[in-house]
Formats: sequence, C-alpha cells, structure tokens
Amino acid sequence: MLTEQQKKYLITIYLLGQNGDRVRTTDIADYLHVAKASAVKMCKKLIDEELIIKEPYRQIALTQKGVSEANGLFTPCVILQDFFTSKVGIDPKKAGEASMMISSVLDEETMEKLVNYVLSQG
Repeated sequence: MLTEQQKKYLITIYLLGQNGDRVRTTDIADYLHVAKASAVKMCKKLIDEELIIKEPYRQIALTQKGVSEANGLFTPCVILQDFFTSKVGIDPKKAGEASMMISSVLDEETMEKLVNYVLSQG
C-alpha cells in the first residue's frame, strides 16, 4: 500500500508527464512546493517500489505498474476537481490541489464512496 506522500508524488508525475512533457525532479519539487532533495528522496523510494524509472540525468517515467497505480489515483482527482470547480466554485488550481490532497489521504473504499456521491449529484 502506498503512503500519502507516495500517492502525491505519483499523481504529480502522472500529471506533469501527461502531454508527453519531460518530468524532472525539479518540476516535481516545484509543483509540490517541496525541496528538491525531498523530491529526489521520494523518487528513489518510487524507483524501489518499481513505480517509476529514471536514468541518471534523464527524465522520470512511470513504469506499467506506476501507470496503473496513477490511473487509479488520478481519475478520482479529476472528478473531485471538476466538482469543486463547477459546483462549489473553487478556483481550478486550488480545486486541483485539494483533490490531490484528498485522494492521497483517503483509503480506497472511502474515496470510491465519495466519488460515487459526487457523480450522483450530477
């Protein structure tokens, strides 16, 4: 089971690399407002978990396992972000940050129930 921090980093890598963009440790640190050293340390943990790969001085990429995990985390984030923006009136950037925080903290069952509730509010 992934920790809250691992989930945040995995979602961030997925998000930053979505359009085929290079994902660098610096970009991750900037996005999450953490020190580059913290991002490097967490990336090493994600490599150990076989969720990402990174050649020295190269970009970070998700493994198949990482893509699968990230998809499971990212979809609920998008649903919550849309709900927060369209129904609650939260700024899209803040809604994105809030949805990432929520999805990284909640267990899978609770997150599924929350997403189902949001979807039922159509």
